[in-house]
Amino acid sequence: FDSSTSSSEFPSDYEIKDERTESEASESNHSDSETSECFDEGHHTEEPIADQQWLNEYEESEAQHAKLEKMLTDRLTGKIHVDEWCNYGKCSTALLVNISECYCCQELEGCNEAMHSDEVIQDLDKNNIPKCVTEHPGFSAVCLQKWSLRLAADKYKTRDRQKYKQTESEESVLRSIAYREFTRLIHGYLGYKKRIPLPACAYTCIRKTFKMPSKDHTYTGFEMDLESLV
Repeated sequence: FDSSTSSSEFPSDYEIKDERTESEASESNHSDSETSECFDEGHHTEEPIADQQWLNEYEESEAQHAKLEKMLTDRLTGKIHVDEWCNYGKCSTALLVNISECYCCQELEGCNEAMHSDEVIQDLDKNNIPKCVTEHPGFSAVCLQKWSLRLAADKYKTRDRQKYKQTESEESVLRSIAYREFTRLIHGYLGYKKRIPLPACAYTCIRKTFKMPSKDHTYTGFEMDLESLV
């Protein structure tokens, strides 16, 4: 018998029989089935299971988010009057676009700290520290002066990494630069793509200074992207 003979050289009616008994074959198949089931069960048990504490924290977070969203919506629509969330008379909802803009400066991180910075205290008497961020000694000079904003425009690029260009009115470009100059004044440099909404008082002052050309135009408004406010 030549061991190199290929299987195709065997007669067509030649059969190789399984010498195991039917009982042995059945036990083998059953064992394979159990192994497969154990593998499947093990695969699923390795996946993390949310415990009750995680579920409770998630539900609490969702409830807080829904409560915050409702409160801001009520502010924007006037259901909650502006005097109830701004004590300094500088905020207004007339020029606001969405709920992300319905914050008093005292509610946003960084504003109060900026008004009590060493630089501000040096410029102002300690008894005259501003209560509204629009009274910050740098706000008008940095955010509301046309020539200052024109010169500042070269520092910034759009989200598409392009330089600011005047496609419609100059006021539109100046508003965009003013928003970013305010962020730089209050929070410092944040880095690419990181954005923080302005308080209502700042939006109001900037939009009153650099107005829309007509009532047919609307402000773009702050866009949150994928980041959360809180």
